[in-house]
Amino acid sequence: MNLTLAEVARCLGALPDDGFEETVITEVKTDSRTVTGGDLFFCIAGENFDGHEFAAQAAKGGAAAVIASRMIDDVDCPVIMVRDTVAALGRLAACWRDTCGAMLVAVTGTAGKTTVKELLYNVVSQRFATAKNYRNFNNQIGLPLSMLKATAEQEVWIMELGISRRGDMEELAPVASPDLAVITNVGPGHLEGLGNEAGVASAKTSLLRFLRQGGTAVVSKDYPLLWNAALELVGSPVGFTGHDAPGTDFCARFLGADESGDGRFLLRTPEGEVELTAPFCGAHYAENLACVAAAAHHLGLTLDDVAAGVQSMAADPQRFCRKLGGGVMVIDDTYNANPLSMAGSIRTAREMAGDRPLVLVLGDMRELGEEAIPRHEELGKVIREAAPAMVFYKGDHFLDVERGFGGYMRRAGEPDEFLEAWRELCISKGVVLVKGSRSLKMELLANALCREVNAEAQGGPK
Repeated sequence: MNLTLAEVARCLGALPDDGFEETVITEVKTDSRTVTGGDLFFCIAGENFDGHEFAAQAAKGGAAAVIASRMIDDVDCPVIMVRDTVAALGRLAACWRDTCGAMLVAVTGTAGKTTVKELLYNVVSQRFATAKNYRNFNNQIGLPLSMLKATAEQEVWIMELGISRRGDMEELAPVASPDLAVITNVGPGHLEGLGNEAGVASAKTSLLRFLRQGGTAVVSKDYPLLWNAALELVGSPVGFTGHDAPGTDFCARFLGADESGDGRFLLRTPEGEVELTAPFCGAHYAENLACVAAAAHHLGLTLDDVAAGVQSMAADPQRFCRKLGGGVMVIDDTYNANPLSMAGSIRTAREMAGDRPLVLVLGDMRELGEEAIPRHEELGKVIREAAPAMVFYKGDHFLDVERGFGGYMRRAGEPDEFLEAWRELCISKGVVLVKGSRSLKMELLANALCREVNAEAQGGPK
């Protein structure tokens, strides 16, 4: 970013002081420890820290100015006062986007939005200079910071928007003000803040209210609540599906896994169809692929561009990433979990295991509110259908899952405890799926198991 401090002040509704026109801002920071010369520091008040208390430290680090919502003392740099620093951060990002004139693609949905964002970036960046937000920096702070890191030279900005409560989208969408809005799906995620699936659909489709004039909506047709909510806001959204569906231009179908565990898919668009192999596996990824094809088509890319971009994609280390140790395949899907993604991952792992034993290492699905107990009981039923050799479980809903499963489960415990229990199974060939909500740090179990099976494969100590 290379706005002057005067431009920043005007964007935030403040009057520029003397010297503001000559001061160029290079980056925006919310962590005082990372501030260097020329940075603009926003004082953000969080659950544990209040940035106002670190404004002086930011000034000492070289901050060109500080944005604050209350009076602060002993700050040796200009201070611009605003009513709400988070809202001001969003306004500045919106101003920067308008200055750059980039086309912005906003991606949201209950599951798969980060996968779609990364896939679309891989496809679009073959033809255009492209920006994206880092991993899931997709909230009221992460989104504007990601936009402010983008440059005027980047023609397309692909930004993920994540919401967890009512009103979130109304705060995020005006910042993004997308030219292209993409909604991957809706399901029982963040029910604690969004109520029920109809509430999720309503909250996600609120994004469409903030489309720029002439903007386009790309929406899944596989979820009637979502599609019908979109139709109320946009006359003719572009539909896609993860199934063969007559009358839908963008369709993808999962054809199964190849010998390495990569997924084979058939993708159909108005240009024709192509069969491709991708570094992800499962029927639930077909909707992501169809979604990317629809969005890419709107951006002027071809079916060949989509196939090339998807096939060159590197696997995310925590999104259904397959790690082979001897005859045991560990699927690290620990990035996060909700009922929609959990069911898809379990069913895909079952299919990949075939006749080999399947072991599930699962954790709670958080932020489900009053739906938590019945949704975890439903998870137990999905597990029962998969007929695993063993289920390890971590979290408060062990008994709820066990009730739905109706079989024997073990508590996962800490990595050392889990490994001891794993050794008792004496499994030399099989598939292990590790998945749970991000806050449970299921990756610690996945990493421990990977070290174990690799050591066993090499004949080393357990």
